[in-house]
Amino acid sequence: MAVKMKRLATISLFAILLCFAAGTCFAAPAQSPKERLRTGIQDVIDVLNDPQYKGIPSKKAEQAAEVREKIKNFFNFRELSKRTVGRPWLKFTPQEKDRFIALFTELLEYTYLGRIENYTNEKVSFDKETIIKEKYAQVDTRLLTSKEIVPVIYRLKLVDNEWNVYDVKIEGISLVNNYRTQFSGIIDTSSDAKFESSKKELFDRLEQKCSDLKNKPAKK
Repeated sequence: MAVKMKRLATISLFAILLCFAAGTCFAAPAQSPKERLRTGIQDVIDVLNDPQYKGIPSKKAEQAAEVREKIKNFFNFRELSKRTVGRPWLKFTPQEKDRFIALFTELLEYTYLGRIENYTNEKVSFDKETIIKEKYAQVDTRLLTSKEIVPVIYRLKLVDNEWNVYDVKIEGISLVNNYRTQFSGIIDTSSDAKFESSKKELFDRLEQKCSDLKNKPAKK
């Protein structure tokens, strides 16, 4: 299981990095879900292939920062955070929600962006687009590596007339469900006192994990 999760984490890097009009009551979005995803992923690939960063260790941090900004353009981290916490999210204060979004986004960045050097010109095939309940859509893609073809499904939500990704499903495993399982094991809503205590533990763990990843020595 650990080996499989490690492999999925590696594939997730590429899935995230490479990472129709709705009903009559909504204005037509500027781009369809598939085009929105294709544009976002191509922007990231362009940064990964930018000659100014190739083989220059001192530019790695700058490249990671640019990739991070490109990803934020088409990922909805607020929706992603809400779904990973689940129902207890409704009991978070606005300040706690903002704090969680910032920490969880940072966790994902440190987890995946540290592997930029693993990118070796993988390609993405954009297959089927499905509109679900007007505001939700799914885009089926395939990650094409030199050794295998990996199905990757993106879930998108229409907010402010723009489609953005809120979940990624790789080989049947959802990013949201994976983290929700971890967080549900920490958050205890059986009483107000336990809820407050478990929230503190959740934030402490997130901060510690981010600190550990941030200070993790770079591979040579």
